[in-house]
Amino acid sequence: MRINTNVGAITASKNIFVNNMATENSMRKLSSGLKISRAADDAAGLSIANKLRTQSRSLTQAASNAEQGNAMLQIAEGAASTIQRIIERQKELITQKESTGNNSTVSATLGTEIATLQTESARILADADFQGASVFASLTFQVSDSATNGTVTVNAALTLTTLSASSTLANADTALDSVNAVLATIGAGQNVLDYTVQNLKSAVVNVRAAESTIRDVDMAEEMANFTKNNILTQAAQAMLSQANQGSQSVLQLLR
Repeated sequence: MRINTNVGAITASKNIFVNNMATENSMRKLSSGLKISRAADDAAGLSIANKLRTQSRSLTQAASNAEQGNAMLQIAEGAASTIQRIIERQKELITQKESTGNNSTVSATLGTEIATLQTESARILADADFQGASVFASLTFQVSDSATNGTVTVNAALTLTTLSASSTLANADTALDSVNAVLATIGAGQNVLDYTVQNLKSAVVNVRAAESTIRDVDMAEEMANFTKNNILTQAAQAMLSQANQGSQSVLQLLR
């Protein structure tokens, strides 16, 4: 038996240190809910998790952009639908005006209403905006975190055909055709953005799940590790006590 170097005590002391470190690590994970909270835990895993978090945030913003785009198109659709109804009324008035049974007074009254409705259409077109930006323009929305092929463009530009007392039914048809074309474009854009939002929100869920797999701790597994390390620490402390008692027994030989 050697007394200058108590190998058993040194080994037990080392194991106490190792087990204490493991216990503290488990406590940090359990208290934070994170398997990786610092680079020392898993440098490669932390890098991947951070990239996934950035991607998730970018995709969330892209979905918000698409939803905002849909809101703009809804404003445009409402305004264009109103203008369409106005033009339909103007066509009705032009049809009535072109009848040879009307006297000059009636024709003048019809012409005045046509002109008044034209002014209202122009006002609606000018006032249709979203946060100060006209909705009747070529609209581009960033709907991806990719620098390429990440935008949706909807050309909702609308130029009104001026209808007046001298306009013909052909002029009214031209005005209706232009508004209907814009409405069709708006509707197609809304469908595209609806599908885009659905896809982006699904992607966000998947990316967050992938990040969670890497970053978040399995509480049940880590609790088992914590319990194991606690038991090992207590066992090492007991063995340290035994190793020290072994050295003390040498004194019995010297009596």
